[in-house]
Amino acid sequence: MKFFQYILIMLSFCPLIQGQSIKILNNLDPLEERGDRSYTNGSFEEAAVFYERAFKKDTTNSALALKIAESYHHIDQFKTAENWFRTGLRNNENLTTQNMLDFAQVLMANQKYEEAEVWLKKYKSVEGSHLIAAKKLSSIANLHKHYKDSASVEITPLSINTEYAEFSPAYYGFGIVFLSDHHSNDITNVMGWSAEEYTTVFYTEELESGRMQAPSIFHSALDAEYHEGPLVFYNDNKIIFTRAGIPNKNSAESHLELYYAEYDSKKDDWINIRPLPFNDPNYSVGQPAISKDGKTLVFSSNMPIGYGGTDLYLSRLQDGEWSEPENLGEFINSSGDDMFPYFINNDELVFASDGHGGLGDLDLFRAPINAVTHDQIENLGYPFNSSYADFGFIADSVGRTGYFTSNRKNGGFDDDIYRFTAKWSRVQCRVITSAGEIIRNAKVKFIVSEVVRDIRFTDEAGMVDFLALPGEEIKLEVNKEGYVLQSDVIPSNELFAGMALTSTIILEKEPITRPERLDPDVELQELYNRRKAMVQVNGRVYEYREIGNSRFIVNADEKILLSNSPPDDGQTVEERAKQAVEEKGLDMQEMYSLKNIYFELDSNELTEQGKEELDKVVKIMTVDQKIAFSINSYADSRGSMKYNDELAFTRSQKIARYLIENDIPGSRLILDSYGEQGILNHCDDTTECDERFHAINRRSELELVMRKLYTNDEQPN
Repeated sequence: MKFFQYILIMLSFCPLIQGQSIKILNNLDPLEERGDRSYTNGSFEEAAVFYERAFKKDTTNSALALKIAESYHHIDQFKTAENWFRTGLRNNENLTTQNMLDFAQVLMANQKYEEAEVWLKKYKSVEGSHLIAAKKLSSIANLHKHYKDSASVEITPLSINTEYAEFSPAYYGFGIVFLSDHHSNDITNVMGWSAEEYTTVFYTEELESGRMQAPSIFHSALDAEYHEGPLVFYNDNKIIFTRAGIPNKNSAESHLELYYAEYDSKKDDWINIRPLPFNDPNYSVGQPAISKDGKTLVFSSNMPIGYGGTDLYLSRLQDGEWSEPENLGEFINSSGDDMFPYFINNDELVFASDGHGGLGDLDLFRAPINAVTHDQIENLGYPFNSSYADFGFIADSVGRTGYFTSNRKNGGFDDDIYRFTAKWSRVQCRVITSAGEIIRNAKVKFIVSEVVRDIRFTDEAGMVDFLALPGEEIKLEVNKEGYVLQSDVIPSNELFAGMALTSTIILEKEPITRPERLDPDVELQELYNRRKAMVQVNGRVYEYREIGNSRFIVNADEKILLSNSPPDDGQTVEERAKQAVEEKGLDMQEMYSLKNIYFELDSNELTEQGKEELDKVVKIMTVDQKIAFSINSYADSRGSMKYNDELAFTRSQKIARYLIENDIPGSRLILDSYGEQGILNHCDDTTECDERFHAINRRSELELVMRKLYTNDEQPN
């Protein structure tokens, strides 16, 4: 990751290999001396060349092998670094704790998480309680969480990506500006970097085809002689940008600084270019982010008061002047590098860090700027994050689309910009009493545009979650026997793409006595007879639904109101659907009746009844290529919570496999499971029940997905 590394070097003063002080000794090989000088100056690629030439003279020199490994680690050549670490580990005499940590990070980048865990534990056993190791160990233990909503976001590389580095996009006008080394200056040998390693700001817009137009240099006034870094625009005509120049004659170090400028539309020029007041010759400041109101600036710096290599700092605009920078604190800033901030609203950031755990190298995180616990730092997960470096995130106002930078394609010196499109976000609902007690098995309806999109039950933590599109207004309606129904509305501007939002709903006990429960046999028969009516109209397949007096049909991207008259309870659901469709004057071509799929005790094998139901689903999805189904599976209450969760998920997998084997694309299936959360009757852990009452809970329900929450290039007619 060439240009992230360049910026990191500028910010970090080119640190030496930890624990292996690089000194020019009289008896040191001249090639190794040259490697040490290059390493000290931050020219890690050049250092590796000298070290490797020296190693050929003495292939038993494990300390030199570790220097080579650290050099490749610095330039994100992780596979090569791993090989050299293994060579250096043949003799552990020269191994330092920093080598242990760096080797673990290299293994994580190469997705060898189990071995990385071993080395992190070795590092921790020597260093004691060390937060960065603890965070990485926790991340490995909970690796599955980073992939939980991976299907919710689709990413594509931009057509402007080249063999050069493209990174750090920013919104401007009708397109984006970004940084690249594609256009080089006639300057060489600054900090060991050649001309091609100096960046220029480019501008591009999206064409109707979805490709980006050929980039052009953004503006000559911002095309500095030496190096331009990340920037941010605000208030229509203002910019804060990063700039670095040639180091002075007495030092090999160069520092990043922040500058302010204003755009004069009459002159078509950026004017009043001036440095910000907290630039300092002793450290670097760069990578600015500004709040939407233009009053809060966050940037990264290696000020000596920080917690790690680079930290995030905050300055506020007060009476026209920027205040003294404040460190964002130990919960946002780690003992690693925290950088590339971006405001998603006035008090929340997305930023990149290699010190908060994650999948490998730099990961993207979300956090409030006033975070007071480590739990508030949320990893964005895959596909935003990979085992390589991911940074430079920007997004639209609701987070439905945006861009970020990653070197995941080839690693190392290959920074590319990716566009992301969010297909849904996760909405969590927590249900408790006014005394704070958790309420299990509360029924939660998820309603969008007066349509019940889903119904689920809270788990042992009183939680339930749903999928929604960014920008939707969502109503949550919660009820449980013995409690008063409550609801909550989540406004459209509160849901941000790919990130969970939690609503806490308090239920109060119902003051009146509820009627006695139905006769168990009657209740059982009603539960077993639950089914969905699906109707084929004009070549499309719709699900018939009833809410109150409203009767309508829905499919992937359309809702048709049939009637506002109450349905006849004396009719079956199929009879009511047929009548309503005909009264609307629609031509119904076929009727499908879908029932739940049931499983034997402790089994995920499909029964013949289950296969018959799935054959109907295959026919429906073949007739209508736009339909997608969510597979929601449950277990009865017997067995541990963990066992039931795993069993229910394997049931969803078994159903998905059957459908895929019958030519249904996996992209049209959403797998979900709830274990014993969602028991339909009284047969919980505290109640003894006959087998027939337990059996009703061992089920899978197929829910029609009412929006295009799956990958499909075909657009609705």
